[in-house]
Amino acid sequence: MSGEEIMAGQPEASLLGLRLDEHHAPETNGRMAVCRRCGAQTDGPEGRRHVPDEKRLAHAERWLDSQARTRHVDHARELLKG
Repeated sequence: MSGEEIMAGQPEASLLGLRLDEHHAPETNGRMAVCRRCGAQTDGPEGRRHVPDEKRLAHAERWLDSQARTRHVDHARELLKG
């Protein structure tokens, strides 16, 4: 991977990390810098913020998309009930 490729992915990773942080607070086990909820890396074992690994950006994006679909389905079910 060239330096240009690394630099190009950093803003994308930062934005995705912000989106994950907006969705939920990182949940770690206190020993590993990985969120138990979404699987993304965090800034440390304390998990103050998400810092997705460049190699797993697609996974984090798919996870956020699936969460949005689940919310839409849940909302539609509620509308049908009431």
